[in-house]
Amino acid sequence: MVAFVILHYKNLADTLECISSIEKLLGSKKIIVVDNCSLNLSEKKQLQSCCDKLICLKQNRGFAEANNIGCKFAIKNYNPDFLIVINNDTIINQKDFLKIIQLKYHQYHFDVLGPRIICEEGSGSVNPYLPLKTIEEVEKELKVQKQLLLFYRHAVLYFGLVLYMKLKHLFVKKPVFKNGDQETLGVALHGCALIFSKQYYTKFKNVFCEKTFLYHEESFLYLRIQQQNCVSLYSPYLEIIHKEGASLNLVYSNQRRRMLFRTQEIIKSLQILEDVMKKGEYV
Repeated sequence: MVAFVILHYKNLADTLECISSIEKLLGSKKIIVVDNCSLNLSEKKQLQSCCDKLICLKQNRGFAEANNIGCKFAIKNYNPDFLIVINNDTIINQKDFLKIIQLKYHQYHFDVLGPRIICEEGSGSVNPYLPLKTIEEVEKELKVQKQLLLFYRHAVLYFGLVLYMKLKHLFVKKPVFKNGDQETLGVALHGCALIFSKQYYTKFKNVFCEKTFLYHEESFLYLRIQQQNCVSLYSPYLEIIHKEGASLNLVYSNQRRRMLFRTQEIIKSLQILEDVMKKGEYV
């Protein structure tokens, strides 16, 4: 049996579409939805009617903590063979998705598995994910994000940045990032769709490290995988569609405010990651 944990935040249409796609999959499954304090009464009733369990949090707990709450419920009540944590803005169209997971586990005995990610714009979320592996890489990324924050905080500077990027794209071809075509072990995986085996979730108190609120959960997961000698696997034979950033776009219709929020949260997560790596802590 497989348990799905879906994190919901202010995007009911996408969550319902995600649930609908899961219901069409072949095999035994349970669906748990965790709402980060965003549903009204009518929406709660609608979600309760189409999932096995709706967990409504009294405050927004972010990505890691909220997902952990859903995972703990699934483990305690269903003891699933696999725990699949996916964003609510994802869709699964492979009818044999669950069968392929079982085949890959028998082949590799993975702790964590990541699928090929198809984005509606043709780029964005990719697997394997490129993590920040060293303190130097984290510090370099922190410097970049802090510089961007200055532009996002001031409307005039932001206007100049947007103009510069538009002019740049006229002369410099934008890179297209692609998912890998080969199955690969020992890699970091994108957080929009993660498949955990029972072998993994019985090793740890929490499925995700709860030090962050949003962003860079993948880097913390990869650090744990390296520290604890876990088996991570990317397989292009599994596919998932990701409408990246749909919930954030709904909350912040103003692009500058959206980028400001995103960058502030990224900086917080990077600072925590830097501190953990410097202290040599286990996550």
